[in-house]
Amino acid sequence: MIKIKATIFIFFLFLTQNLFAQIDTVTFEITPDIGNAYKLSCQAYKVNFGTTDTTFNEFELSDTVNSAYTINWSGSEAPTSEANIHRATYLYTAPGTYNILLTVTEASSGNTFTATETVTIEDNIHVPNVFTPNDDGINDLFVVRSNGVDPIEIFIYSRTGTLVYKDKAPILVWDGRNASGSKVSQGIYYYILKPSNPAHQEQKGFFHVFPNENN
Repeated sequence: MIKIKATIFIFFLFLTQNLFAQIDTVTFEITPDIGNAYKLSCQAYKVNFGTTDTTFNEFELSDTVNSAYTINWSGSEAPTSEANIHRATYLYTAPGTYNILLTVTEASSGNTFTATETVTIEDNIHVPNVFTPNDDGINDLFVVRSNGVDPIEIFIYSRTGTLVYKDKAPILVWDGRNASGSKVSQGIYYYILKPSNPAHQEQKGFFHVFPNENN
């Protein structure tokens, strides 16, 4: 008799939990930042499995203010902001593979739901291979774009090994002038990029400077 009562109680508990449950599971959407590939924004969603389709609805701030849901974000790295509400922001400092974990507890049923995603953050330094500083308004600047997290130091040398330019910034912009203010001549130039973050690798390469008509 005790065993039967225990079985009935467990079944009743399972039934009531599902009766009061508002969602079936959770998931989240990851949106990369346009200007910073090391920054990700996450939005949590409620998921309900219908008989014919599955619906996804965003969690809203009111869901946590009225304590209907407790939301927590975690993972390989802690989020930088809004860690306990429906949205979170992650800002990474180095390339690599990271996990993002969403945990949601529903007050009405006591159920806890989790969702996890693995993301790969790649070093995203772009160096042009052609440069025409002739003041025609087209390709007049040599721009090295990075993820904008850490400064990058650049050294540019002529074919003879003369240092013609150096700078340090998250985004490097050179107008083709040397230290004396004169535009460099056409030819092949050699560059070295040294990220300040030791997790990033040094890069080396060549680029072409095409004829200047307005030296």
